[in-house]
Amino acid sequence: MRQVLAGLLTGLGALLLSAAAAAFERAPELRLLQALPVEGMAKGNLSGLTLCQGRWLAVSDREDDRLFELLPGEQAWQATPELFSVPAEHNSPLPLPLLAGAWLRGLRSGSMDFEAISCDAEGNRYLASESLLAVLKLPPLASEGTPRWLDLDPALYAEGEARGLWQQANALVEGVAVSSDGQQLWLAAERLSRGLLMLERQDDGWRCPIGGCVLLAERRYLPTEPFGPGVLDRELMPLDFSALVYWKGRLWTLERNAHQVCRRHPVSAQRERCWSFATSLLAEPHLYPNARFGLAEALHIDEDGIFLGIDNNGRARADGDSRPWLYRFALPEDWQQGYRP
Repeated sequence: MRQVLAGLLTGLGALLLSAAAAAFERAPELRLLQALPVEGMAKGNLSGLTLCQGRWLAVSDREDDRLFELLPGEQAWQATPELFSVPAEHNSPLPLPLLAGAWLRGLRSGSMDFEAISCDAEGNRYLASESLLAVLKLPPLASEGTPRWLDLDPALYAEGEARGLWQQANALVEGVAVSSDGQQLWLAAERLSRGLLMLERQDDGWRCPIGGCVLLAERRYLPTEPFGPGVLDRELMPLDFSALVYWKGRLWTLERNAHQVCRRHPVSAQRERCWSFATSLLAEPHLYPNARFGLAEALHIDEDGIFLGIDNNGRARADGDSRPWLYRFALPEDWQQGYRP
């Protein structure tokens, strides 16, 4: 009887995995145009990327006191640091266990854990701190003011926690996007559960809209095979968000573990269309053989293409290169398909 029951359970598990795989249809593949390493980021971890008034800017989650300007070259991008001071006083809505987990992680990396960067039309830079669930605003130039933490609505945490977000350290906010007029701000919660949230500027503060901050909260899993290398066939991995861009009136999400970029509605967060980069990044020489999860963490999109940055955590690729890498894919011809104002 036990053998029969075990067989039934095994069969049921296989059916569920097959159904999950069938439900996740592989998106059309993006066309890779260029892949270049990034020099000058000594601690690596290319975690966030934006193009701000003609300047490519990046952040590393291991660096608390600087962002980087990236200058393109024929053989590599060159990173030049721009230093800033983090305000000593900051408020975090996170409970003590999550703050303690972030503090312990900060002993071996950046205590602020800056995971994302965005920019408004005036050139203000917005850096998302995962360890604090907070956003630091930098002026366009250091001479024009000092960095300050945004006054975020406390409901951002409360509403998210009630919907299953903000459950574990190092799996909190992973993306930030701001509208060009600096009046709307979106955040991406990474995983378990993943979510998208929105805030609106009111005077000097950022408040939840009438319908609430949380646009999307979900806990979904993806069978790793054939979507990822080097793990057990029957192991499930969580779908996640690792970067966020607001462009052409839409949210664009980097869905790292699924190896894809998706276009979503900025209010409903409904997924409208996705494109895959799996064929490029899961093939040599771009493959990281010992990486259990996806490594794409930085995203920028404009008329020149889709740019992805790799946070490789010091791992070496199949060809032995351990530098961060930046990829440019052609903007797909069907990027507006199904687009409705």
